[in-house]
Amino acid sequence: MTQLPEMQKTKYFDPNRRATWLELFFDLIFVVAIGDVTHILNHTHEGHLAPLRFWQYVLTFIPLWWIWVSHTMYANRFDADDRKHRLATLFIMFLVTIISGLIDQRFLASFEAIIVCYASSKYIIAMMYFVSKHRHKESVQLTTAVGWATLVGATISLAAILFPAPQRYAVLYLGILFDLVAFICFLPRRLRGIPAHTEHLIERVGLLTLILLGESVISLSTGLANISWNVEKLVTAATGFVTISSIWWVYFDSFHLLSRQKLATGHSVLYSHLFVFIGLSILASLIRHAILDDMRIADFRVLTVIGTVCFFIGKQYAYFMERPELRRQLVVNTLVVFVLTGFALLLSRTNYILLGLTAAVICYAFLSLKYLTVPSGRGDHP
Repeated sequence: MTQLPEMQKTKYFDPNRRATWLELFFDLIFVVAIGDVTHILNHTHEGHLAPLRFWQYVLTFIPLWWIWVSHTMYANRFDADDRKHRLATLFIMFLVTIISGLIDQRFLASFEAIIVCYASSKYIIAMMYFVSKHRHKESVQLTTAVGWATLVGATISLAAILFPAPQRYAVLYLGILFDLVAFICFLPRRLRGIPAHTEHLIERVGLLTLILLGESVISLSTGLANISWNVEKLVTAATGFVTISSIWWVYFDSFHLLSRQKLATGHSVLYSHLFVFIGLSILASLIRHAILDDMRIADFRVLTVIGTVCFFIGKQYAYFMERPELRRQLVVNTLVVFVLTGFALLLSRTNYILLGLTAAVICYAFLSLKYLTVPSGRGDHP
């Protein structure tokens, strides 16, 4: 890639670029927040998960994800790891921590504060772009356009505090939708002017996914606390661990095929991981419910479908878009997993369904071994 003289002070042109310690800290804060959001799914009443609680989970998850994506897109191109960047990032982390603390029984009453924290985080990211505009003259068109788009989207979302529920939720998401449409429809040409740093972007999404898998282990451990141990519980716990391990396998075994690509905007990777993260979050909750056996079978089946579909569709989308030669195999392998999961849903108990889901993921792991022998795609190294 052609180096822009004023950008050489950023991490973008570091020949051995890796995620910074601050980025790792940033990811950890978000995983804690996502863990608190996932905890919403742990609350059942007489074995039933109320639809309102599930929508509360989604309503909070997406703004948190969009803050992470927005900051990651900025840092991928303009991170100088200087004092201004560090202070701005730490302030965003503080705001995310506040959001995390507000996710509990007081959620609806405190949603105005969540909106303010979300919009404030986006305002900070917009200011970071404007600062980069003055620091890197060659990138002025990109930083100006993205900065203003972020500012407008944040203002629309902030206006949600002026409306009563449920209209305020729609206005919040209208601001997020404005951002998404701007990045997908109007900004790609300018984003391609400074292409995404592929290795760094792949590392960031991979690290966050790995930490989320760690949250699944925590969910497993929590489910094992204060229970009466017996053979059935032990088998369910072992199944849960195998499930987590199998998901790690199928996610990372072909990960190198993305890092070989030259991503232009990085959208295919960043946006698809919303579904990956939601899928992992739901599957972590399912493992806990299977161990405790505290959820109705019908609700467990619904969450299994949502979690499985989100994870595999999210995982496959980037490969589907960036590696056209794999599309047929991706579709076939995914359909096989969905069919096997469908059969697992016919089982009569939650721990049996978890076992069937684990078998489906393991089957996918074997099917995906062909990835290791795929023909070279565009952007592959010889």
